[in-house]
Amino acid sequence: MAVARVSEGFYAALPSFDRFDLVVEPERYSDVPADWLVLITDVRGSTQAIEAGRYKEVNALGVACIIGVVNALRGLELPYVFGGDGATMLIPASSRARVEPALRGLGRLSESRFGLSLRVGLVPVGELQADGFPVRVARYRASAQVCLAMLSGSGLTEAERRIKDTAQDERYAVGAGAEALDLEGFECRWLPLQARRGRILSLLVQALGEGEDQQRARYRQVLEEVRAAVGELKAASPVEATSLRLAGRPSAFEVEARLRSAGGAWAVLREKLRLVWAVGLARLLLWSGKKAGSFDGARYRQEVSENSDFRKFDDTLRMVLDVEPERIAELERRLQAMADRGEIVFGMHQSEAALMTCMVGSYSGDHVHFIDGADGGYAMAARPMKLMKRGMGVGASS
Repeated sequence: MAVARVSEGFYAALPSFDRFDLVVEPERYSDVPADWLVLITDVRGSTQAIEAGRYKEVNALGVACIIGVVNALRGLELPYVFGGDGATMLIPASSRARVEPALRGLGRLSESRFGLSLRVGLVPVGELQADGFPVRVARYRASAQVCLAMLSGSGLTEAERRIKDTAQDERYAVGAGAEALDLEGFECRWLPLQARRGRILSLLVQALGEGEDQQRARYRQVLEEVRAAVGELKAASPVEATSLRLAGRPSAFEVEARLRSAGGAWAVLREKLRLVWAVGLARLLLWSGKKAGSFDGARYRQEVSENSDFRKFDDTLRMVLDVEPERIAELERRLQAMADRGEIVFGMHQSEAALMTCMVGSYSGDHVHFIDGADGGYAMAARPMKLMKRGMGVGASS
């Protein structure tokens, strides 16, 4: 039992670092214990749903997966990475019995509320390690209040491959049983973040190479190319405190109301009206700079900006940036040169705005804000990257 407790606290005990360029340095990462699980969720048919204009629903379900698992394991700090149409998480195997009811609830909610199917799978880290696929994690301190998980190792891609392999589906699937879903803390209340510099760029980059050392060197070069074309990444964040605006119309809260209300149409309407009132109060506090309870109107916008995940790493470099069109063209030219040399594969998607979906543990620092490009962002950027992989003959586990 004592050993299990030590393993459960593994991630929280890791040291953190606060320079984003260090996410590509292997010494910042620690091997995940063998008695943990890689948990992967994604919305099936997300591309078609996004093309049908349902990108807000797809994003919301991706964040809901994180919140449902985090709430099922309250008191335990977990690594997670939001991927736009799903999420990758790491959980102790000892917590599986507490997590599976939430995962079943998420699957039912996705179907009943949105008519979308959720793929969920759990792969033992020890199994991946034994087969030669490492899984590593680091803690990047995005702000004084929040650390974000950074993931590395071929085990992540291999876990996804195994979950999507229908011949092995049952092996990694969530079993039947009771449901117990808690989405407390899910919020989707900010207006889309309009580009201030011209366009919102969703960018995915994967380094290729014979070994991890070569891949790391190429990730370092990618970061240099991004800075050369775009400038400092922090300045290119789409989350600018002074431009954050809360929504006001009931229709803006449709997705959150459908996720968080247990009843039918009337329950959804009541929830939307409750949200209109709650957001109206928050808007007043933000305008006046006053404080009510843990909500500090003078500080909250700045905390939202600091606690956003607009840049991250999970064996794929992921960024959502506010960039001038000419800088995007320059960045594409630089990355294409690396791709032509067989060093990377990448994908881009441009939109007029970014979306922000929030996980709020408390209004006094413990809140994380998940960023994606509007119109599909990461999911749409993944399409040209997959085409590039196929054109280069890169396998699914590369």
